[in-house]
Amino acid sequence: MSVDPMQAAARGAVTDQEMPSPEMLYVTILGSLRIRRGDSTLGGSELGGPKPRQILEILLMNFGNPLSKERLVETLWEGQPPMEALPTLESYVSVLRRHLQPGRGKSGPLRTVTGGYMIDPDLVDLDLARFNALLQQATHCVPRAALELLQEALDMAAAPLLGDELKASWAENERANHELRVSRARTDAADLALALKEPDRAVAWAREILSGDPLNERAWAALVRGLDESGQPLEGLRAFEQCRRTLDREMGCSPGEALRAAHASLLRQTGDPVLPAPARATVAGFPPAATAAGTAGIRILTVDDHRTFTELLTGALDREADLQSVGSAFSVATAIRLCRELAPDVVVMDYHLPDGNGLTASVRILEHAPDTRIIMLTGDPSQDVLRQAAGIGICGFLPKDGSLATMLDTVRHARTGNLVVHPSLVAQLGIPQGRTAHVPPNPLLSPRELDVLRLMADGQELRSVAKSLGISVHTCRGYVRTIFSKLGSHSPREAMAEAELRGILSVELDVQAV
Repeated sequence: MSVDPMQAAARGAVTDQEMPSPEMLYVTILGSLRIRRGDSTLGGSELGGPKPRQILEILLMNFGNPLSKERLVETLWEGQPPMEALPTLESYVSVLRRHLQPGRGKSGPLRTVTGGYMIDPDLVDLDLARFNALLQQATHCVPRAALELLQEALDMAAAPLLGDELKASWAENERANHELRVSRARTDAADLALALKEPDRAVAWAREILSGDPLNERAWAALVRGLDESGQPLEGLRAFEQCRRTLDREMGCSPGEALRAAHASLLRQTGDPVLPAPARATVAGFPPAATAAGTAGIRILTVDDHRTFTELLTGALDREADLQSVGSAFSVATAIRLCRELAPDVVVMDYHLPDGNGLTASVRILEHAPDTRIIMLTGDPSQDVLRQAAGIGICGFLPKDGSLATMLDTVRHARTGNLVVHPSLVAQLGIPQGRTAHVPPNPLLSPRELDVLRLMADGQELRSVAKSLGISVHTCRGYVRTIFSKLGSHSPREAMAEAELRGILSVELDVQAV
């Protein structure tokens, strides 16, 4: 039977005129699923059952991007699909379309593409897409405009993502990723609020972050600064102490540089007194080294011509409550001059210096200040050098690539008249002439511990590290504690510095010299 082309064209024209343009869908996925189409609203339970709803949610999480049927099957049944998975999936999609775009078949927001499906972004207004767009816009605005965009985005994110999906593992993964984005947005907003002199807003956002992530140091710093700038210094001190205890209990570390700076500002605000050092007699016009008793801490001068090492060690010393770096020198002459000017309790000095050696400098320093405790760093001692060191009055000989914890312990406990030599150096003295000792970093970090340390060096927070490695936050904390224990460290920054000193991990640290 032949068909008149003109009649067919006419029937097609009538069909096109009768088929209205697809209606715009307004979809809310932050909180419970809601779909508004014209004057009607559909809930998550009105889409033909749990599986059609989940198909829609999975496609919405990949908004505007095609998703293959195979990937949908894998996600929907979490790796355990039924025997006839593809026909079953297609049946569920048909059910979803009847509810989502009734009377339109395949013509509507839920589109069929080669080998899969996608949600047409031109026909769907999705709240999650608007949230992400606001965050992106905020990165290209001046601070005031950026803060208001972040405020708008955070108002949208008050409810959890995919609130109808409490058990599906894919939904939990999406929620965790979204919570990280929300936490970063809140932290950025708190920092912006502080910069714009709005401390009350910063405090509110910081408290929101800490309610779900009590190990977020940026949030603690924003909270302490916000309380300080809003005229609540005592509350700020309490917050800092709570932060210190939390970090110590959960991770075995101490607050970082930003928090310590905020704490110092609070102490100045509250007028916390600092006891002056007792008067000390001088010998030949040169004041002897102070003792730790009656002072704010053990005063340390670092002498080494490797400036990176000096800066890292200076930063590590300043993070210890009972230690205080008073300066650094890079030669024998400078070391002698600074000892006269600064009167340190302890001098940590490299044996090899550009204009001489540490023994020469030690003789000059101890002539004027016999109570100064000198700790020498070297990688190649000889028995003759150790004998000279003992005769001069040096207190300790340590390997330069040794543990930071060992160095700090020696700084605290070294005493004049008693030469302490690290066992690795003693062992090296017994090696026959012509052979060199190889003392590996001890103990070594496991591959997983190195992964954790590298991600921390990249600036990731604990929850983000755990997410990147696919482990729980609790397990990640265990790795962090083990890293601190092995490296003798008390904070992530100190652990990175120690790993850099040992050659375990190459990282770039922003440590300021004194």
